[in-house]
Amino acid sequence: MPEFSVDPPKCIACDACCKEFPEVFYMGDDTKAHARAGHPIDKYNARTVVDVCPTGAILFSGELPPPEGPEGGAPKEVHGWELVWAKIKDSIEDDADEREKRYGRKFTTEKREGYTIVRVELPAVVPATRDRYKFGISPDMPDYAQQVVSGGRTLYVRGWVVEPAVRMLCNMSSAFPDRFSIKLDFEEPVVGVKSHYDAHRVLEVAVFHDVKVRDNFVWTAHFINEACTGCTICERVCPTNAITGISKNRHYIDPYLCINCSVCGTYCPFDAIVGQQDTLINYLKPKEVPKAQVIEELCSGCEFCVDVCPFDCIKLEDFDGTVNRVAVVDEKKCVSCKLCEQVCIKGAIIVPRHQTFPEGIGWSYQTGSADGILEGREELPLTRN
Repeated sequence: MPEFSVDPPKCIACDACCKEFPEVFYMGDDTKAHARAGHPIDKYNARTVVDVCPTGAILFSGELPPPEGPEGGAPKEVHGWELVWAKIKDSIEDDADEREKRYGRKFTTEKREGYTIVRVELPAVVPATRDRYKFGISPDMPDYAQQVVSGGRTLYVRGWVVEPAVRMLCNMSSAFPDRFSIKLDFEEPVVGVKSHYDAHRVLEVAVFHDVKVRDNFVWTAHFINEACTGCTICERVCPTNAITGISKNRHYIDPYLCINCSVCGTYCPFDAIVGQQDTLINYLKPKEVPKAQVIEELCSGCEFCVDVCPFDCIKLEDFDGTVNRVAVVDEKKCVSCKLCEQVCIKGAIIVPRHQTFPEGIGWSYQTGSADGILEGREELPLTRN
């Protein structure tokens, strides 16, 4: 009778097999997965069980079944695929960058004070193999599953294909591995890691070598997670044009344009916006979003707020029949970005929403300011196109 087993040296205690197949595996006191005695064989597809492990630690003593098609079972051929393939097969070239990404070779490291930033680029395109056309598989690579673990002075980054249709291609081509593993050794001990994966298919990992740096670390900018539905609301309300994307696809925040105002999270109804400290930004119902308020007695009509507003929702009007002018807010246009509050030297305009800007944001309008430049960033545009 065939059975499953675990190769202990390859097991990294990620617990994936135990969570997916608890009747087959359990986590032992040695922090390694083990196969249960008398575990069921017919309940699961053996290939599915073996493939759940990112390090290939699960073994099967019997013969593995053939790979499943996109919808399970035997893959279905596309009618007339032979003619299509015959026309293009001699002109197809595998993209060198994409090939490097599939093998986990496309990454960079950047040493900083107390930590290292590792950026791993993951594949975006399914290679144009014969079987991609034969079975009508989309050229858009589905997201890889990822795992980031550390120990001692070493970081491990692993990625593997989970989409059944694409996994099928991996098993039919030696040029298309179904997983990769990156091992990075550092001179200093690793005391923790943080990571996130963005819409540009870049896995960014902060590897900490100093406990104090780890405990006080914040990301440069806000981040859109996989809960994004591509509704485009965040893009429309962003005051610095930092958010881009295609409708119905996950959007992206440019860290060099993001000023961490949190407006995107305030308007996102899908809990897809994460702040600098890896916490979700709370969504507010439209009627609950606070608008800019002017304290007329303090306003001097200096026009700083008018100039900085990205949505043209502030103008100056005559005040009480006097020669003085005060700022007036069109609440329908205001998105609560707080830039007007940030530049007001009189404290005459407020937005009652908790948010603290980094020093320098918005102050380029005033003498002796930092000219809107933050450390490590280019000048931030505060008007929309």
